[in-house]
Amino acid sequence: MKKTKCIIILAALSLPLTSYSASLTQVHVDAGEVGQGFLLKRLNNCYLVTPEHVLGDEFFANVITGTSKRALGEAEKLQVFGYDLSISLVTGAAQKECNTPINSFQPIDDLLKNATSASVSSINADGSKSLTPVSLIDAGLIYLRIKPASDMPLYKGQSGSVVFHRNTPIGILQSVDSNTGEGIVIRIDRTIETIRPFFSSTFTTSSAPLKQQAPTSTSSNQTINYSVTEWSHAPIDSSNRVAHLFDKKTETTWSVKPSGKIISLLLGFDNEMKVITGLKFSALLNDKSSMPKDIQILSTRRAKGSRGWTTIYSGTWINNQAQFNAVFAPVKAKRLKVIFNSNWGSADNLTVSELSVF
Repeated sequence: MKKTKCIIILAALSLPLTSYSASLTQVHVDAGEVGQGFLLKRLNNCYLVTPEHVLGDEFFANVITGTSKRALGEAEKLQVFGYDLSISLVTGAAQKECNTPINSFQPIDDLLKNATSASVSSINADGSKSLTPVSLIDAGLIYLRIKPASDMPLYKGQSGSVVFHRNTPIGILQSVDSNTGEGIVIRIDRTIETIRPFFSSTFTTSSAPLKQQAPTSTSSNQTINYSVTEWSHAPIDSSNRVAHLFDKKTETTWSVKPSGKIISLLLGFDNEMKVITGLKFSALLNDKSSMPKDIQILSTRRAKGSRGWTTIYSGTWINNQAQFNAVFAPVKAKRLKVIFNSNWGSADNLTVSELSVF
């Protein structure tokens, strides 16, 4: 009876780890130089985490997932971090294989105390997976050192491979010493700490999760006249007025200082009910850090009051795009509320050139 209980307990403990390993989507990366990476989701977007040297001077890479679907996609480099890490936006079928949010990763200090073995998980060019058994020979605060535990060597094209211990990711392979055959691995917790600012809000340390809605096509791009009736932040000066949002001039801007708070605008249609299918944002800026990042749109059929608001869209505006279309299923509304939850890093301002409603 005791033996049976022990088996049941061990099996229960192993379940979260097994599902954890299965949910982390790894990819084969081809950007001229071949490498590896894994996917993280944030709101309605998918991002590739890979060593910066795998992409090198390239801004685009082809990826194939190591899932059963062997999904293809493209990755566009967005940001480079310390410790040879980079983030890229993933599009294509591979985006649908993006399942892991950044807060899924747990501390690994206790796991590493007694760890002596691991496996390097790599995705081949056809999407199949290869596992290389390794021995863990050193565990520092930032890096781990590993060496092959069999005749299977580590090689250059494995940079970005995820290193697992008992189905739990503990690091990312970054380089291989050609003389000793040993590999240098950046710990997964250090990796997450380094890239976390990209995945978090600039304005607030925490916020409620936003409702996500897939964009749909719209049959008409005819703009709807509106006025901005309320705003949360005063413009930084008279040359960055709210009225510039709808003056149909991309050279003028509306700009405010975040001051650590969420920024919002209230749009009205002279108490008329309008059928709305989307909003178009423009920002022709040299300072990409001041562009909006996470945008939420709410609607109400009421002409006044604080009740009756419904979230109809939330998404992320990638700052290498001068325009952003927030498209959704048609809704009837007398007012809209546009909430900017974050920008791309500027503490001084959030700036938009034009805002159109259609």
